[in-house]
Amino acid sequence: MNTLPNGSLHGEEAISSNAEVTLDIIPEAVDSQKGVSVKYVQSSGSDWYVLRASYGREVKVRDILLGLGLYAHVAERYEMKIVKGKRKKVLVSLLPNLVFAYMPKDQADFYIKGPSPAFIKSNSEKEAEDRVPDDFLRSVIELSMLSSFYYNHFERDENDGEKNPPLTIQEREMLSFIRATCTKSVHLKNVDLQKCRFLDGQMVEVIKGDYMGVRGRMARVAGQQCIVVSLANGKWNISTDYIPTPFIRPL
Repeated sequence: MNTLPNGSLHGEEAISSNAEVTLDIIPEAVDSQKGVSVKYVQSSGSDWYVLRASYGREVKVRDILLGLGLYAHVAERYEMKIVKGKRKKVLVSLLPNLVFAYMPKDQADFYIKGPSPAFIKSNSEKEAEDRVPDDFLRSVIELSMLSSFYYNHFERDENDGEKNPPLTIQEREMLSFIRATCTKSVHLKNVDLQKCRFLDGQMVEVIKGDYMGVRGRMARVAGQQCIVVSLANGKWNISTDYIPTPFIRPL
């Protein structure tokens, strides 16, 4: 890595009409501590990467990514818990220890594996105005210590046939997932496809309500009609709240 990583994503490439519809209703990602927000901007030079955070650190990893100017998402929902003897609504992770990050393909290794000793040494020898800022490097190093790539074990790396590449998610699939889980509804569920009763195999889109723009398959989960949204060919699956039939159109 010999160039300064672009800490802010501002792609100018054209996007498909299907992506635009959902893009308009994707919320900004907000840091849970500092209130830093990052708007999702599509770029042909970036991919959606799946990251493994160290145990219980998925929110911390997301916040570091946001501080670096990268869009990141943790799927969460509200859940009622007893806290100090009182019922309280708290946020819990739907997919524990997983973070979805939108990063430039040519800089993903830098962010997740961290800067090499050679990069750190050469950076320290540069004039102050030419250096990567120290606080930026510290954040990248912390990120590399708390997270790693989730690898795709069904493919081989195009540059090294002995290794598996990092798992990436298709954009339209990811945006639909974000739209569904950004509601943080208490009714969101992490589901097993084998336990879902699908009404048919056709893909549908929600055209009205809190889940507008979400695409998935109609199913009955716990007796309620909902949409099941899947990632990575069904590796992860989330079911929504009850959605009435008039709010749905077939694709």
